[in-house]
Amino acid sequence: MKCYYHPTVDAVALCKSCQRALCPECAADVPPGTACKGKCEEDVAALNTMIQRGKTAYQKTGKAYKRNSLVMLLVGLIFFSIGIIPILAGDGFDSTFMAFLGALFFLWSYFSYKSGKQIEEVKGDRPRP
Repeated sequence: MKCYYHPTVDAVALCKSCQRALCPECAADVPPGTACKGKCEEDVAALNTMIQRGKTAYQKTGKAYKRNSLVMLLVGLIFFSIGIIPILAGDGFDSTFMAFLGALFFLWSYFSYKSGKQIEEVKGDRPRP
């Protein structure tokens, strides 16, 4: 492959922004990546920043899901207790709906925790093919 700007020179890299082939003279190193010297350097730096922020946000999202699962667990426990205590005391089944809501919060808590764990397990740096 030849350089986009110098058609007689072999390319050594691709620009991370415009995907053009670049020779050593035209390539600017913008870790992690390469950009067209004087043309795409700011774009590639912005892309790198967005990628890093995305990784950080993804990790924080997983932790937030896990924290929310604890809140849902507590709410479920409260609802379930309010619903089941009168049933166990023999006061009738008027509070069955509260126990049902408690069970729904337990399920919500479980799935929220499971989702948070899956999100946290995702690695930002994957091997390239």
